[in-house]
Amino acid sequence: MSGRTTVWISSGATSYACLCEACLDAARRDGVLFADALASARVHGELAREADTAVVRCGAGHTIVLRRAERPLALRRDDRQLSLT
Repeated sequence: MSGRTTVWISSGATSYACLCEACLDAARRDGVLFADALASARVHGELAREADTAVVRCGAGHTIVLRRAERPLALRRDDRQLSLT
């Protein structure tokens, strides 16, 4: 494993939460309990709405690349869709 995780973020998101794949892989190799692995691999934070790409690091120092993804045309909001605020 390269130690790099890419996470796709929706176009309007201002926060993120994900798991570091490198941390999960290392925990599996080391025989760490799954619940403990999830807790140590969790990464979260804020993201500026205008940022298209950001690079963050997990607690172990692995690189996580955050990239904005354009919403598929079929899922874009129109007046017929329910809006939750």
